[in-house]
Amino acid sequence: MKTKFALFFVMLFYLNSYAQIDTQKRFQSDSRKYYVWNTEFEKYELKETEYENSVIDIREIGSKTNGYIVISMMDNGQVRLHHGSIIEFAQTSENEGTWQIRSKFMRAKLIYNPKENTITYLYEAENKRYNKLMIFAVTPDEIPNASLKTVVRTDD
Repeated sequence: MKTKFALFFVMLFYLNSYAQIDTQKRFQSDSRKYYVWNTEFEKYELKETEYENSVIDIREIGSKTNGYIVISMMDNGQVRLHHGSIIEFAQTSENEGTWQIRSKFMRAKLIYNPKENTITYLYEAENKRYNKLMIFAVTPDEIPNASLKTVVRTDD
């Protein structure tokens, strides 16, 4: 009986060692700066500073190079959704990370800078550069569902 019990725990440990590890980071933003590439001056030009809510989810499945990113933002009363699969990850500094994103119709890049609490989202790529970028001022959620509230039912 002891050997079966020990074998059970060894098998349980073995299965857990091969379990898939998923991580999800959620960032909230209440402001963003919108830039567009100016071909005449060869630089990004600030078009608008928007003070509207945005949610950025980064879901890494198994490794940092697999998963997806979803950016949901309010824009003049309309909801805009940008999403794509993670195809590449690069650690650009000790804390800063860069994700390459691809979906059916777009190619984009997301850069997280924890020192400045910003996320830079570059999108609408051509052969040479990205035409548009947004810089979000973010605050990370401690838990993925930190913004959700629970409702407790009390029937007496």
